[in-house]
Amino acid sequence: MHMRILRLGFAIATMFAIASCKKLPSFDNLSSDFVVITQYDKNANFSSYHTFAIRDTIQVYTGNPDDSIWYDANAQSILNTIRTNMKAFGYTEVTKDQSPDLAIMSTGIRNVTVFAIPPGWWWGYPGWGSPCYWGWCGGWGYWYPYYYTVTVTTGSFITEMIDLKNANAAHKLNVVWSAQGTGQIGSSTSFIVDQCIKTVNQAFVQSPYLKGGQ
Repeated sequence: MHMRILRLGFAIATMFAIASCKKLPSFDNLSSDFVVITQYDKNANFSSYHTFAIRDTIQVYTGNPDDSIWYDANAQSILNTIRTNMKAFGYTEVTKDQSPDLAIMSTGIRNVTVFAIPPGWWWGYPGWGSPCYWGWCGGWGYWYPYYYTVTVTTGSFITEMIDLKNANAAHKLNVVWSAQGTGQIGSSTSFIVDQCIKTVNQAFVQSPYLKGGQ
């Protein structure tokens, strides 16, 4: 398994990292490039694969029961990036009716996490003293606790390479290579597409063994 951290700012790590210099943390700069992880079947003989077929849509999971597929021009730009890398590694694209050696499928996943931060968690850091508000300090009885809430939206883009050439008698198919990019995302479609494309390119960079298709 290979892993490369391009630039990553996760919410919790960032909160504690900046606590010593800011009374309230800033969450404005958390969007960053995905972490890209690739895995492969060490028993796979990639030199035996020469052709591939790619599904022309991206399966999408967001927790919505109406989740479907992604097939517009943005999705095609991501899938074309996979095609370009596969061809650069020596593979030939064919249709699914032409008995490809490999099938390639991609999936997008979106997760929303809400963090509840109790009040005063930053107190105790040097320079901030005790939790007094406009001269009103402790000893004034009970008060209703409040929380800061921070919503973090993360996404994953997964590409799987499936061995069709060596399907067994039970038609069991093995995933011989997979790539996953994960990181924080926002609502910008262009940012999400850019991260998916970067994930694909980085995944092939760190998978030179796939050049067996040449």
